[in-house]
Amino acid sequence: MDINVDIREEFESIIETAYRIAADVGEEVELVLQEGRKRPLDENEAFRLLTKVVTVLRDSASQRGDRAAIKSLESNISEVIGQMIECRQQPTTVSVRSQDRNKHVLLVKYNGIEPGPVKPSPFFHGSEVHVNCGFVKTTDIQLWDRNERLDIHLGQFKQKLGRTPTAEELLDIMMSKMNLPGIEEGDQFKIVQLARSIAINGVRKPPIIDINGTLLDGNRRVTACRYILSSDEFDSDEKRRAEYIFVWQLTEHASDDERHAVVVSLNFEPDCKEDWPEYIKARKVYEEWQAMLSVEPRSPGSQRQREMKHALSRKFALGPTAYTVNRYLKMVDWAEEFEHFHINQKHEDDYKVKHSSNRYFQYFDELSKGANPGGVAHTLNQDEAYKHLVYDLLFQGKFKNWNLIRSLKHYDQDVRDSLSRAREMTDLEEAQDMVEDVLNEAKNRRRESRVGNPNTRIEVFVKWLESLPMNALRNDVRSEQRDRLLDALRLVERVITFDPEKAEVER
Repeated sequence: MDINVDIREEFESIIETAYRIAADVGEEVELVLQEGRKRPLDENEAFRLLTKVVTVLRDSASQRGDRAAIKSLESNISEVIGQMIECRQQPTTVSVRSQDRNKHVLLVKYNGIEPGPVKPSPFFHGSEVHVNCGFVKTTDIQLWDRNERLDIHLGQFKQKLGRTPTAEELLDIMMSKMNLPGIEEGDQFKIVQLARSIAINGVRKPPIIDINGTLLDGNRRVTACRYILSSDEFDSDEKRRAEYIFVWQLTEHASDDERHAVVVSLNFEPDCKEDWPEYIKARKVYEEWQAMLSVEPRSPGSQRQREMKHALSRKFALGPTAYTVNRYLKMVDWAEEFEHFHINQKHEDDYKVKHSSNRYFQYFDELSKGANPGGVAHTLNQDEAYKHLVYDLLFQGKFKNWNLIRSLKHYDQDVRDSLSRAREMTDLEEAQDMVEDVLNEAKNRRRESRVGNPNTRIEVFVKWLESLPMNALRNDVRSEQRDRLLDALRLVERVITFDPEKAEVER
C-alpha cells in the first residue's frame, strides 16, 4: 500500500478520534497536524507534532477519566511515527472527513451534547428508520447533488460544461451565484432570508445525512449556514451558531429503500405547517416597538429610532435593514385607524372588523404609500370623508384586488360619487365591477392628461362644447364645475392674448 496514503489515513484516524472525544479537541488536533499534512516530515518534526497531539488527547481523556483512551494512544504512537519517518513526498490533501463514499462521517460531542440514537426511531413514508443524532461541522457536510430541487440547474450545468458540478460549484448554484442562462436574478432559493433566521434561532429542524455525510434533506439549511460563515453581515456569535449543525444520521445498515423513504417523506408529503399571516407578524413587531418606546428616557430622535428599528429587525430575523419594520409599522397604523373607525364610529363587531383587517392586510401597505402630494396616503389624509368611504368599501370587500388602491389618488368628484354609489349597492360583484371601472377610468384620464397631444385634445373638447346644448350647461352641469370651466376659459384667454413685447414696454 502507498505509504503516503497510509500516513494520510493515520492522520484522518487520529483527527476523527479527536472529534469523537469532543469538537473543540478535534479542532485543536487538526490545527496541530496541518503542518504534517502539507509537507514531508523528518523524524524530529514527527515526534514534535505527535507529542503535541498525544498531549491534547491525554489531557482530555484524563479529565474524563478515560483510561482506555490513554492506553490506546500510548500503544499506537510509535507505529504512527515509524510510518511518518519513512515519508519523503507530500501527501495528497483531502477533506478532514473524506468525501469518499466508503468513509463514515462521525457525529461529535458539542455544547455538552453527546451523539446517540434517536428514540423513538422516526417513521418516514410509513417505514421506521433508525437514525443517530449529534453534531457535524457545517463545512464537512456535502450538499446533495441529486436533489430534485436542482434537477434543471444540474442538467443545465452538465450540458454547458460536460460534467457534474464540484462541491463548491453546487454551493454556488444554491447561493444563486452560478451564471446559468434563464435563471432569474436574486436569491432564487431564499437562502439569505433563511440564513438570517438561523443566525437568530439556530437550525431548528435537523438536516438528515447519510453515513458518509451526504445530505438527504436540508440543502437549504446547510447552504444558509455556509452563507452565515462567509458573510460579513453576521457577527462572531452568529457565526459560531452556524459552525456546527445538529443532524440526524442514517446508520451504516441503512438500505436504499430507507433512503428513498426519507427523501419522499420530507419532500413530497406536506408537513401541514401554516405560516403566520403578515397581520399577526406585523402586530408582534408593532407591539415590541411600542414596548421599546415606552422604556426610552425621552422621545427618541431620528438617529436613535433608526438604531432601535435595526435592533428590532434583527430580533425578528427581518434582515439587516429596517425596511420591513418600517413597512409593518405603517401598515399597522393604518389597520388600527381602519379598525377604530368601524368599531367606534360604525359600531361593527370588534372581531368581525379584526378578521377583515387580517384578510385585507396587504391593502394597508398600498394605503400607506405616497405621503407626499399626489400619493394615495396624502390624498386620503386630505379628505377624511373620502378616507372613510374607502374604509367602507374595503370592509365590504368591494375592491377586487389591492392594485386598485393605487388609483385612489386619481380623485375627483365623479370618482367620489361613483364610489359612494358602489358602497350602497347590495350585489357584491356588480359593486366590485363599478369600483374597478371607475378607478381604471380615473387612472386613464390622468394618463391622457399628461401625455395627450394638446392640439387633438383641444379640438375634441371644442367640438364637444360646441355640440353641447346650452340648457345642459345650465341644468346638467354642477355649479362648481361651471365655475371651474369659466375660470379655465378666462385663463386660456389671458394666455392667448398675452403680448410679451407690449408687456416689456409697459414695464
